[in-house]
Amino acid sequence: MRGYRWVFAALVVGSALLPGLVVSAQQSRPDHEITKLADAVYLYRHHAHQALFLTTPQGVIVTDPISVEAATWLKAELKTLTDQPVRYVIYSHHHNDHITGGRVFAEQARFVSHAAARDRILQAADPNTPVPDLTFTDRMSIELGGTRVELIYTGKNHSDNSLVVLLPQHKLLFAVDFIPVETLAYRALPDAYPDEWIESLKRVEQLDFETLVPGHGKIGTKAHVGLFREYMEDLRAAVREQLQKGATVEEAKQRVRLPKYQQWQRYAEWLPENVEGLYRYLSESRQ
Repeated sequence: MRGYRWVFAALVVGSALLPGLVVSAQQSRPDHEITKLADAVYLYRHHAHQALFLTTPQGVIVTDPISVEAATWLKAELKTLTDQPVRYVIYSHHHNDHITGGRVFAEQARFVSHAAARDRILQAADPNTPVPDLTFTDRMSIELGGTRVELIYTGKNHSDNSLVVLLPQHKLLFAVDFIPVETLAYRALPDAYPDEWIESLKRVEQLDFETLVPGHGKIGTKAHVGLFREYMEDLRAAVREQLQKGATVEEAKQRVRLPKYQQWQRYAEWLPENVEGLYRYLSESRQ
């Protein structure tokens, strides 16, 4: 067999997210997987990164092309699903680990991002990543072959240009890096805007969807947005308390524990780094 497998399943958290789909809980996974989430809607995974693609009678819409390796593999697999080319590639944000594969589709697709992401990509060191030619600042719709995709900017969070991809007909939301499902925020919160991140999560909670698909890890529900917002609020409060007590960053990393979240992924390794990131941010905000 080739180095991937098809998985017609979604990871269930608490209750079935997508009726009729079965959970695969194997410890060892192939480097690549394709998961059918709904009619003509698929999740593709490359190692720890994942994104969506949609097939339509008039072409394919791909979100985050991840890397050249991932996009090359995906391009080959799309030929087994459809004879239509990729018409749109949507960048969730400007971070290289999610978009450098765009060059694989450069001859056939239009590239879409938030306006601020385009500026960041133009400034980046990698000249081979296609620069978005379609951008927006607030909200944008893409319609292709009877499928409508809503692109929404909910404010600064993990970056200053992250968008969410809403599929209204499936009540499904794709959000990368700023709404992990029962997982801590990434390391020391690089490029992050913690106060605005919390407000961004509140705006996401106002959107109409049921299934949350993150850029890494397991699939969740809309409730996971609120859970992660509460984590960010609790983290901010705990670090602020340490600052008010005059603790150093190392002391804060030792003292902040947040046991409510100790079952979440990356708790032991990333909590100290999350504390460090919030400490840095709150210290700079006080100056």
